[in-house]
Order: sequence, then structure tokens, then C-alpha cells
Amino acid sequence: MKTCILLPAYNVASTLAELIEELLCYDHAILVINDGSLDGTQAVAENYVGERLTLLNHAKNYGKGRALRTGFACAMEQGFEMVVAMDSDLQHASSDLPGLLEIFQAHNLDLLIGDRMHDQVDMPMMRRLGNWFSSWGTGNFCHQHIFDAQCGFRLFRLDTCKKMLGELKLDRYVSESEMLVRASMNCLRIGFSPITVIYPEDLEHKSFYRPWVDTYRIVYYFTGELLRRVFTLRGRQELRELNQYVKSCRDWPRYYLLSGEKRS
Repeated sequence: MKTCILLPAYNVASTLAELIEELLCYDHAILVINDGSLDGTQAVAENYVGERLTLLNHAKNYGKGRALRTGFACAMEQGFEMVVAMDSDLQHASSDLPGLLEIFQAHNLDLLIGDRMHDQVDMPMMRRLGNWFSSWGTGNFCHQHIFDAQCGFRLFRLDTCKKMLGELKLDRYVSESEMLVRASMNCLRIGFSPITVIYPEDLEHKSFYRPWVDTYRIVYYFTGELLRRVFTLRGRQELRELNQYVKSCRDWPRYYLLSGEKRS
């Protein structure tokens, strides 16, 4: 499959070059979305622009969700069949990529998401609570077990995900949960697989996820989604279709070890 690695980037000048160097070892195009960075992120990416890497710039910071949407639109315009989304702060190990690609293709998935919650030893407490809450809430709205709702290491099959991606509206980190909810409502084949858990102590690698603010945004989104499902005709219809789909899937949920083995 013609694959593009999508890197939303905001103030990651200290980590972006190292990540790009690692990814250039793989035979995939790279698309960097500079989301209005105030440091040298744009200059770092420009050093690699060429046959394998494309750089798009937002005039100001809109948020990860908007950066992803910009990247998906560009990837579809360029005829890519698959997108691998990764964070640009070195909290995702590029060495996990071959195993995830193998699982994705072997099991004909539409969306494969990395799972960090299998190893919470080094995960900051507030991050752990935020991830648990968003995964629990998202799972209830998706009617399946969501192992890690906030992980940004995700693989997408663009032909089947195109409709879902066109329905996304949110700009900040809550977009991770919105994407899963819309994927489930579109009855896409979703899988999860453990990935390497990395939480650097270096403050330069600090995540821009804000537990209190972003958790509030997630609650606000879930509230709106609940009202939509109760009070709108389209929302009730989508919920009926999701329930029928879940009942037809005997292997729900889907969790794949990096070896390719499936575990329920």
C-alpha cells in the first residue's frame, strides 16, 4: 500500500530532526504539518524537504486535530492509500512501525491504534488518570473496549476511513476521542496493539496534553454526543446501526500482539 507518515508538529524543534532521521530508514513518504510553531520547528523540517518529505505550515496554532485533518486531506490528494500518524515528540518508537504495519495488513483493519496502557509504570499519574477516563468514556460511546483513546500512533486505511475523516470537526486533543467515536459509528474495523511506552524526563520533550483542560473538553464532547444520539434522528439511526454491527462481531474487541497474535 502507498503509505504516508503524518507528523503533526508544534514546537518540537528539539526532537523533530531525530524522528525524521529514524523514519527515513523506512521506504515511506513523510508529511510534516507545522501547526504554527514558535520555535525552530519549521526550519528543522525545511532541511529535509525533498522527494520523500513534504512540509505544510499553519499560520498559527490551531491544535492537533486541525493539523491531522490538514495532513489527511493532503495525503488523499496525493493518492496515498494508507496514513501512519505519529507524534513528533519522540514518545513513539519508530521501531514499532514494521510490526504495526504487518498487523494492519494481515488482519485487514481500517484503523489500528497503539496501546500504552499495558505498561503504566513510568506514566505520570495525571496522564494515567486522564487516559483511563478518556478510554473508559470513549469505550462506552463506541460500545467496545477502548484500550487507549489518546494514543496518537495510529494507522488508517484511507479508502474506508474517508467518510469518517470528513466528519471530524474538533481541533485539540479531544479529536483523538472524536475520531474513535466516529470510526465506531461508521462500523470500521478497529484494532489495538501494544507499543513501546516512552516518557522522557527532559522538559524539552514535555507533552502539550493538559490533563485538566483537555479532560474538560472530552467531557464536553461526550455530553454533546449523548444529546445528539438522544435527540436527533441521525444520531439514533447511527446508534442502531452500531448496535447491530457489534452484535454481528464475534471477535469483539480486537487486540493484537506485535507478533501478530490476536487476543480478546
